[in-house]
Amino acid sequence: MSQLAFQAIASHLIRYEDGEVALIATTDPPLARLKDILIVRLEQSRRSPAFTESGYIHKRRAKPISPTRDTMNKVSLMLERVRISRVFDFPGVIEAVSESNADLEEDDRAGKEKLDSNGHERSRSIADSEDEAMEDLSVEPEPKAPTEDNPNTPKKPSASMLVIDNIANVLGSTMTKSQVQGHALLANFMRSLHHLSKRRHICTLLINAAVGLRSQNNQYHRRPEDQVSVFASTVGKPGLGKHFSYLVDTSIFLSTLPRSKDDADVAYGDARESRKYEEVGVIEVLKDRYGSREGRWSAFVMEAGLELRGVRM
Repeated sequence: MSQLAFQAIASHLIRYEDGEVALIATTDPPLARLKDILIVRLEQSRRSPAFTESGYIHKRRAKPISPTRDTMNKVSLMLERVRISRVFDFPGVIEAVSESNADLEEDDRAGKEKLDSNGHERSRSIADSEDEAMEDLSVEPEPKAPTEDNPNTPKKPSASMLVIDNIANVLGSTMTKSQVQGHALLANFMRSLHHLSKRRHICTLLINAAVGLRSQNNQYHRRPEDQVSVFASTVGKPGLGKHFSYLVDTSIFLSTLPRSKDDADVAYGDARESRKYEEVGVIEVLKDRYGSREGRWSAFVMEAGLELRGVRM
């Protein structure tokens, strides 16, 4: 799974206390990595105010973070809100999405059963003799003002996230046999997924693979129409055909580039020096159905696979 996908899941779990994540995985997801990311993010948020008050600018840790017991308890509760479905083929993906929808409908029914006709939570207590006497005297208790601690306070709907990793793993073989059949299955599935996401207000991440061809002399061969990135040196394109980007609201492409001019000389120079060079990750928007972000990009580095930091280029 993409490291950025783990960062997105961590942000969702941290921001929404009741937020849940349904992870549909075609490979075994490294949940230990998600746990480490949550620990780092929580410890950073806890320590940042102290750095700000002391005037100390924290750029790089000298030693690994030692999480507190409170942090570990929070991480454990967050991981309990992640539901994983392991699938092996495309029908398994469809079934897992249907089960996620059924779980949401069951939660809705359970929530409605707890409310009365006025939208208040039903009382589970049985009236005693004193309460019955008060009813006979037509004395009504004074209503409580809605507060955060008052159970009658209307609650916001729980935020949900759906992550499918990786759609290319289960559709690739179908595309190889028949592109027409594969595209038809993908288009129908995407329409259903789009409808579910809109109706249930779900943040859906659909992870795809990138494909590209490389020759023996480390040179890529591509046609001009295959260029999708704003960077000429970035090769590859989203898998599952060129129409995949038009089936989603926002299509994001991840790649790597040399960090500096010297690094680029080593990577692309004629000498093909054998020494190592530094790279940065690049995230760019290929398609944006409802906005004007197409063509925008940003560079980042992932320190130790856990900390996401922006890079100026």
